[in-house]
Amino acid sequence: MSVPPKDSELPTPAAIQSPISGTPLPQYGFGSEFSFDSLVQDNPFLYRIYTPKTHSQIFDDAADPYFVGQKFNEHFTRAAEQLKDSPLAPGETVASVCTYRDVAQHMDWTQRHMSPFISTTFSFVWAIWEATRRYRVGLKHDVEIAVIDARMLAGRAATALELLRKGNPREKHLDHWKWYRYALESQDVLVYGAIPASAVLASVPLLSLIDKLPSYFLHQDCDPKSSQPSLDPLSWDTMERKPSFRQFCQDMSDQFLRLSAEHRLRDATGGSVRLALAFLRPWFHRAVAKDLPAATDKTCTLAFMIAQWPAQWWSRDHLEMWTVIRSLVQALTEEVREKQKADVDEEVCRLRNVVSDLERVVDDYEEAEVISNVDPAKEKDDIEEDYVVLPTPPLSPPPSTPPSVVECHYIDQTPTVSSATQDVAPVIRPVEGSNSRPTTVVLSPTIIIHQQQQERCSPAETHSESPSPEHGVAKPRKDRSHPFVETASCIITGVLIGAFITLCIINSQRRTLIYVT
Repeated sequence: MSVPPKDSELPTPAAIQSPISGTPLPQYGFGSEFSFDSLVQDNPFLYRIYTPKTHSQIFDDAADPYFVGQKFNEHFTRAAEQLKDSPLAPGETVASVCTYRDVAQHMDWTQRHMSPFISTTFSFVWAIWEATRRYRVGLKHDVEIAVIDARMLAGRAATALELLRKGNPREKHLDHWKWYRYALESQDVLVYGAIPASAVLASVPLLSLIDKLPSYFLHQDCDPKSSQPSLDPLSWDTMERKPSFRQFCQDMSDQFLRLSAEHRLRDATGGSVRLALAFLRPWFHRAVAKDLPAATDKTCTLAFMIAQWPAQWWSRDHLEMWTVIRSLVQALTEEVREKQKADVDEEVCRLRNVVSDLERVVDDYEEAEVISNVDPAKEKDDIEEDYVVLPTPPLSPPPSTPPSVVECHYIDQTPTVSSATQDVAPVIRPVEGSNSRPTTVVLSPTIIIHQQQQERCSPAETHSESPSPEHGVAKPRKDRSHPFVETASCIITGVLIGAFITLCIINSQRRTLIYVT
């Protein structure tokens, strides 16, 4: 085992380039300084061991308390809104207001249900050691360690040691010195009232930290690839009947110093960064996206504290590890940020494609809806024509007008028909306000007047309609010729042709007639 150097051999304070300006806390105890307000500047993290419970309906907001003193829990009359703000007046602190009686009530297990305090610790190693002890002896195995920003609790927290020292000999409890040793070893910090959720950086299960511990906490022959998390890889006896945290710290330091120089540097740099990220992982990924410098600084600070815990004198002799730790953290934060940017870009591209597909589907749906929602009655009205049949006049037409020659005009605002039709039947005018549907008036088997508003009629239009570019595909129209009209037309055509042939034969001037024809 390596022998620690003497005080005369230690580097001078000017030569020490530790990123932590003040003197860090030792492995156990507080040293000469035990005030929370003075320690929090160089020790910005607190840790709390607890078993998660069902979140109360009272505390359902991020600003509501995350931890509440048992005196102020939801079973009592104190409301959550009263715990959000500090109960102390400006300029007051818990150390100046609380008394020895208050801390004695918290340290006594039989009276803790009336305590306004919440127990935390400055030591991450004590949190791991105590969590494993509770895991072994307790019935509940869902033990977690919460990492708390200690600087957000300034004025609302005090070390248990400074409160215990306020008692005079007459009021000291019988278990005073037992509580004192416990508060000294565990670096216990008491928070008054509640700890807001904004101060809790992360909460990680104990078993998720086991494989992230530096190698001097584990057996050398353990299997690091074991998929089932358990406490078996730990190098200390977790089932010891009377565990001593002081002895535990000494054993871990000895195991660290027994490692080779390369392995020590590996655990002090890479192992420290790995454990720091395991403590801060949920918060770390959120902070990288929002505030990269803050994520780097907090992770480096925690990694520095982990690196110098096993042997502070050794860390002073290896100042290069501060640069290595900061470089590792910066590389990790930049890589995580780039990965998050790539994930965001990929997600944006995916969502853009989804939106495009949805727009295409909506367009296709709208087109299909327009086609399927065409009113069949309206379409039938547009295609079919209304017929008005009037009484049939005598079949003998006027001698001056051939019966097959009828002139048709479209009736718009001033409907007109030929003189031949005026003698047969009256003109039917369109009724104002009615639909502008085409109307066919049947005057006789040989006379049809087809009224429309935009074009002149022709005999071919009574049987078919040319395709419209607006409708796309022309729809076949039904043949609406009356059988009597067809018969009469054939008879008249035959009579005319026969009359013409007879005229050519009988007439003496048939050559001239044929030539003129």
